[in-house]
Amino acid sequence: MSFTERFNLAMKNKGISQGKLAESIGVAQSGIWKLTSGVSKTSRKIIEISNVLDVNPEWLATGKGDMHSKNKINEIDMDTSTQVNEWDSNTPLHDDEVEVPYFQSIELAAGHGTVNSEDYDGKKLRFDKSFFRRKGVQKENIICFPVIGDSMEPRIPNGATVAIDTIKKDIVDGDIYAIYQGDLCRLKRLYRMPHNKLRINSFNSVDNPDEIDEQSNVEIIGRVFYCSFDM
Repeated sequence: MSFTERFNLAMKNKGISQGKLAESIGVAQSGIWKLTSGVSKTSRKIIEISNVLDVNPEWLATGKGDMHSKNKINEIDMDTSTQVNEWDSNTPLHDDEVEVPYFQSIELAAGHGTVNSEDYDGKKLRFDKSFFRRKGVQKENIICFPVIGDSMEPRIPNGATVAIDTIKKDIVDGDIYAIYQGDLCRLKRLYRMPHNKLRINSFNSVDNPDEIDEQSNVEIIGRVFYCSFDM
């Protein structure tokens, strides 16, 4: 089933008009018409569209997974309510909270990479201790970054915040990692290959085809276990 067929099926099942959908996600009706007619094969608003149509964004974008399943992928907690908040050193820490570094000035590029030239500026994010216990992570190993770019959509959109466990550097095929390639900091799904090579994969593979690189050229910062973003 093509993207156009999946999109039209989701609209039909929801019983929503092109105009209403366009209004709901803040685009012109002509943009929805392009999707229903097959003129456009994808949309930067795929997550917003999926939420309005009550379908799994990965199914809508790629055809993978169940139509209505919203299960987590690769054991990453996906949070659209933005439970984490930014704090400074003067904000009291509650007994049931932990705080971890937030590298706001260093963008983790879900795309072609961003040069990291700025130091950590002291900002932190706070999480419930119970969440870290459930995830089996230690606060000393966790760092957080903002994400730019659309290569990891629909699962991790532009502007999301990701939490990374820096102790988890062993590559598990299909998991998402923060990596360095040269002086570029990137967010990618990794797969091991013969002869010490890596396949570097993006969810939005139409615009960001797979790359193959030597493992020695890729430094693993850590595994992504949490993603938070505003809708």
